[in-house]
Amino acid sequence: MQGSIRKRGNTWSYQYFLGIIDGKKKYKSKGGFKTKGEASKALSQAICDFENEGYVEPKKVTMATVSLKWLDEYVKPLRKISTYNRYREILNNYLIPYIGNMNIVDIKPYNVERMLSTIKAEHNISGATMQSIYTLLKTIMNRALVWKLIRDNPCKYVERPKRDKFIPDTLDQNDIHTIFNHLNLDKENDYIFFIGLRIVLELGLRRGELCGLEWSDINFKDKVIKISNNMIYSNGHVYVGSLKNDDSYRVLTISDDLINLLGELKEKQLKQAATYGEFYKTNVFNDKNYDFILKWCDGKHVHPMYFTNKLPKVLKQCGINKKIRFHDSRHTNATLLLQQNTDLKTIQERLGHGDIRTTMNIYSHVTKEMQIKATDRMSEILKF
Repeated sequence: MQGSIRKRGNTWSYQYFLGIIDGKKKYKSKGGFKTKGEASKALSQAICDFENEGYVEPKKVTMATVSLKWLDEYVKPLRKISTYNRYREILNNYLIPYIGNMNIVDIKPYNVERMLSTIKAEHNISGATMQSIYTLLKTIMNRALVWKLIRDNPCKYVERPKRDKFIPDTLDQNDIHTIFNHLNLDKENDYIFFIGLRIVLELGLRRGELCGLEWSDINFKDKVIKISNNMIYSNGHVYVGSLKNDDSYRVLTISDDLINLLGELKEKQLKQAATYGEFYKTNVFNDKNYDFILKWCDGKHVHPMYFTNKLPKVLKQCGINKKIRFHDSRHTNATLLLQQNTDLKTIQERLGHGDIRTTMNIYSHVTKEMQIKATDRMSEILKF
């Protein structure tokens, strides 16, 4: 490819042929160079960039325009609805208000750093959320690279925010016994909560996995349960979809006690269905009828937020002064297993973690305590 250089007034300019676009010959030109040598050097660089990367149209395309196009055309049809809603929330609350009006080609590492520091100063948000903001912007910029809208990703040169060290608060055995003794199992609300909490404490399920369990997932003879559904609450709606990752699809053994509890629940639901008759509700999601394990006496599924909202009230009634989310019941399961010397690989598989490092990072505080105890035991052995 060749171009030309010429002098216009007191400055030099260059021009080179891009090709025929929309049936018309199109050229790229740029002026304002003080010397012929500067213009020639810039022409060589422009031709090199064009041949290696393609032409980047200099017209104004805002970051908001690119982000929303990526969200609706790439994320929405390919990712889970909860992921789509989460990305949209980050875009609307953080990225678009701070850099949405900027031309995407004008966003430099300095702008990214300034945006992150401003958000951190103006919002009381966690390191995990800061990391999500950065990661989302980097992903959008990578897509803009693919679309040939920018020549480089400015996020490459910005340090990713660090997550806050997460140490989950958990229930101990006394807490669990206090809660179970407090619940009145003759009341439907308490009974459903008891069953749900009992399942999570034994199996370490996520909330969505718990609510998505169906009766067909249980093999009463072999005493195993299959984890295959995820009931999520996102943007005011309940959905049933796929699990978090491939490793979340798993089969877990269950105890005789839990088998008996589930058997009693099944019998109770059969009686309730007979009582309600034609008024017994069905649960249809994505044109499929689900026979959920956890449902109310009229057949309607238990909303995922029920467990989230119920636990703090129960803790307060029991006088347990801990800030524990329902998800921390899952952490309680893992912590108790570790304290019983269960190996990390088994715990990883039971929790459905894709990478054992995730398990190790979350429960490092527990394994450290176990190491201290192991050291003390070995020290006692070696005394003479």
